[in-house]
Amino acid sequence: MDALPAILVVDDDPKILQEIKQMLEDQFCVYITQSPHCALDMIKRGTHFSAILYNYCMPEMYGNVFFARVRNITVATRILLSSKDRTDFLISALNQGGISFFIPKPLVPFEVKEIVHRAVARSQYRRQLRHEQILLKGLLDHLPYGLAFKDEQGKFTKMNELAAIRRGLTVQECLGKTEEEIEPSFKPQELSAFKERLQKEERFVATLEVPSADIHHSSQWFLITRLLLGRVKGEIAHSSVIMELDITEQKMLEAKLQHAEKLQALGTMAGSIAHDFNNLLTTMMGSLELSEQLLMQDQLQEKQIVSIKRLLVNTLAAAQKGAVLTERLLSFSRRKKLSLQEVDVAKQVKENYELLSQTLSMRHASRLKGDKNAEIKESIYLDVRCQIPMGVCVKTDPSQLELAVMNLCINSADAMPHGGKIMVILHKESITESVTYNHQLGCGEYVVITVKDEGDGMSPETIAHIFEPFFTTKEAGWGTGLGLAMVYGFAQQSGGDVMVKSQVGIGTAISIYLPILPN
Repeated sequence: MDALPAILVVDDDPKILQEIKQMLEDQFCVYITQSPHCALDMIKRGTHFSAILYNYCMPEMYGNVFFARVRNITVATRILLSSKDRTDFLISALNQGGISFFIPKPLVPFEVKEIVHRAVARSQYRRQLRHEQILLKGLLDHLPYGLAFKDEQGKFTKMNELAAIRRGLTVQECLGKTEEEIEPSFKPQELSAFKERLQKEERFVATLEVPSADIHHSSQWFLITRLLLGRVKGEIAHSSVIMELDITEQKMLEAKLQHAEKLQALGTMAGSIAHDFNNLLTTMMGSLELSEQLLMQDQLQEKQIVSIKRLLVNTLAAAQKGAVLTERLLSFSRRKKLSLQEVDVAKQVKENYELLSQTLSMRHASRLKGDKNAEIKESIYLDVRCQIPMGVCVKTDPSQLELAVMNLCINSADAMPHGGKIMVILHKESITESVTYNHQLGCGEYVVITVKDEGDGMSPETIAHIFEPFFTTKEAGWGTGLGLAMVYGFAQQSGGDVMVKSQVGIGTAISIYLPILPN
């Protein structure tokens, strides 16, 4: 019985009560009473009746009075019991009590059952509607973000306090008005743009800086979502929803994090530069001090003169290395503009072969000398394979091109601590569709300079960071983390790009793409 819809029947005639109960008890849980006051008590105690049948001519309380009392405390559908000839009672009950159905006496079982079924269905719809209204009110009151609904004319129909507060108004001041009338944060053209975009996309999310409604507070950041709701059947226009999430605190935390990252980067940069320059200055000062001591002697022998010359050469080399480090910093920061000119790539790479090969050999020898555990002491071999003819030119800075190839080769040499072969391959490549390596590379003919090694290789996680300034996997004293950042900046300034292919345990190939000048 508890699972069946509950029906309350109130009539001063016990025969009518029993008759209705017998008609309905197979499909409903039927409560009967001859007292309107007892009926009110049952309703107030919380019994969820789906329908209430009430005899209008109750001596203690007329039907219009009873229904007026229960109208606001229950969703039960109200049904009037009365004689067919008492239309005055029916009209009075309709006006005052808000009845939904009328059952005439004498009772017809089929008619009674049909009306009660319809009344129960209506009650269930009303209960669902009230439940949804309660849910909506709960959401409006307790959501952590502003929520507002607009009808098809753009007028606000519902809004919570957070949405109203952002506009510097109360909820009641906002309802029935359009966004153009009460929105202080956006210009009319901005609101028009929002409407046009919503009609096209039906949903979009935007992060916007919104001036605070309080003049004593700074602006706030909101994640604002605009959404078109489904059309009501037969309607052409949409109603819409605006959701406004305050992300000001999140933005502040992001700003603090960015500031902390900048400070960390500056600290790393300062440490790296200080370390490198300290090494260079130590070499220069030591060489100059030894030269000074030798020069203080009265008569210099040939051997001492040779030593002084060697010390001065070391000093000059250290100064030149400092200049190269400064060049890297300037190139990365882009304060130094490239000296663009036509460069024959094949010619320049071949001319620099001896210097490049010697530099790599000396660096490899220095690393092996400092590695006491090194057992295999093979050499670094440089193999240049030029698959393009002389006369193929690009527009770039020749000194920066030389430095970029040098950096890639040094990285390859460092990735092979026990020696191996480095290949520098030059070839042409035609790009017919725009591709993206690190930025968009347009269609056209390109010279590709690839530096390939047989080293340790890199994981995808490492590859994702190699062009970041000051990122390095090398041990202290062997890298500043600026080399690949400089290569990346150089390629972009020259209108090209950089592509990386690497596999752990197999090796790495880094290619610089430079656009070929038309003949």
